[in-house]
Amino acid sequence: MSPALPRGRGRAWAVLVVAVLGLAGLLASVTQDGLTYWGTPSELLAQGPQDRDVRLGGLVVTGSVTQDAAGASFVLTDGATDVTVRYAGALPAAVREGEGAVVEGVLDGQVLHARSVLLRHSNEYRPPESTP
Repeated sequence: MSPALPRGRGRAWAVLVVAVLGLAGLLASVTQDGLTYWGTPSELLAQGPQDRDVRLGGLVVTGSVTQDAAGASFVLTDGATDVTVRYAGALPAAVREGEGAVVEGVLDGQVLHARSVLLRHSNEYRPPESTP
């Protein structure tokens, strides 16, 4: 026969266990959503068709950005493989040729239909160039 815990102490342990389990579940949910890895064009095309949203990162190919009433189109590269990105909307002003970008969407062959366009930048700070 085990010694009985005082009534208040048993209830406190039950509340503590429920709180820890709830916190663990919340933490697992947050890390699953927040740590989304983006792949390069070579990595994503090597994986084959995807039945889910993917993140693709690369450099915007010079001369590939087009914008019209239907949306925007550009090509992302990792230097070895190119993927065409189609986006139904206006591109953010910071998307420039030769700069890095990350897009989220559905890969259909070698065309990614983007749901959102994110920007990549280096960790190096450069002050604005002054003009005399």
